[in-house]
Amino acid sequence: MVKKILLIPNSILFVFGLCFLTPAQATSLNLPPDQVKEAIQYGKQNKNLDFISFSKDWTVSLGKGKGFATLFTPYHNVAYKAKKFEIEHRDLSNREIFQALEIGNELVFTVTVYGDVFNFAVFQTAKLCQKDLEIKPIYAFKPDIADASEFWPNTPSHMARMVFKFPVYDIDLNTPITLVVFDPEGDEVSFPFDLAKIK
Repeated sequence: MVKKILLIPNSILFVFGLCFLTPAQATSLNLPPDQVKEAIQYGKQNKNLDFISFSKDWTVSLGKGKGFATLFTPYHNVAYKAKKFEIEHRDLSNREIFQALEIGNELVFTVTVYGDVFNFAVFQTAKLCQKDLEIKPIYAFKPDIADASEFWPNTPSHMARMVFKFPVYDIDLNTPITLVVFDPEGDEVSFPFDLAKIK
């Protein structure tokens, strides 16, 4: 069950933006103390993992060259902050934990997608789909210039890291949702998330 629920290079802007993500509201308003402790332990124990490996339980990956998306939850926020503080040899204060657990009214996703022109990300947008419901983002970060991908100069030659926030009011947080990222030509990639199985 969901527990409550960007180049300066683009990668720097992307990581900077992660520090200010607002976690999403969920069916339970407070992450239980035992899960807070568990999240902190996970962050500390996995401090040396890269972002993708660290966030695998909150990530849907479509494979190399196709894209991946990560959902930020309070549990993930606490774990990620604990990882950051452990690397910096700093103590994680109650205030920092509270900020990571703070309730918002959004679902926040970081998304990496691929394209073949340097400015393809500018034209991308996203929507959340759940049953007959389609929700537009209330915030989007999209880089003006995409990074060269690991496939450069072959296709797909570019990759872009984006952030999308969606209002949570009409979403059933115990039912699967699909994040769809698409362009004006109708090309799209879909990332299915089972909210009931994400901490």
